[in-house]
Amino acid sequence: MIELPRRSRSYFLASTAVLSALAIIAEIIPSFRVFWGMKIDFVGVVWVLAFFLYGTAEALYVSIIATIFILGYSPTTFVGATMKFIATVPMFLVPGVLLRLPLSSEKSSNVFNRVLVMSTTGFLAILVRVIACSIANYYWAIPLFLGMPSDVVLQTRFGNSIWVFVVFVASMNVLQGVIDILAPWFLAFRLGLREHFGTW
Repeated sequence: MIELPRRSRSYFLASTAVLSALAIIAEIIPSFRVFWGMKIDFVGVVWVLAFFLYGTAEALYVSIIATIFILGYSPTTFVGATMKFIATVPMFLVPGVLLRLPLSSEKSSNVFNRVLVMSTTGFLAILVRVIACSIANYYWAIPLFLGMPSDVVLQTRFGNSIWVFVVFVASMNVLQGVIDILAPWFLAFRLGLREHFGTW
């Protein structure tokens, strides 16, 4: 068996293909879905794992490939695919941006092995996710997916309270966000996938 150098172009392409395939399998596996299309799944786990192992660029490639698949496969079509992208990208983009700030001299993914760093970063990523998803759901996804204005949905399903809606969206995204952070963190740092397969 030929072992590819971890920083080679071939290794990058092979790892991207493998992780994209895993993300697609995670999309196919049955999951819990709420009434306007959002679901709790493990697709984002693979995207964030790609970040921990190979960095922001590869995580973005994997997320784009998986999103293209969701566009063609999912019954929610481009609404579900777009919302999945909007919701999950902050889970690795926020840590990637924070790592570039002059807060620490260490610029490898190993910095996220520290519980305090990962907790703080995870909290900020989930916060950005909740804000982005609340706005995108209310002004775009819900009226497009359900075919009715958001204020009607708000009145009929959320007691005409924007805060009940925000809390509901937040509860779903916090739960998914915690899964998207903790599961790949455990795989990368506690099971040692970063040590064996990581490139940064």
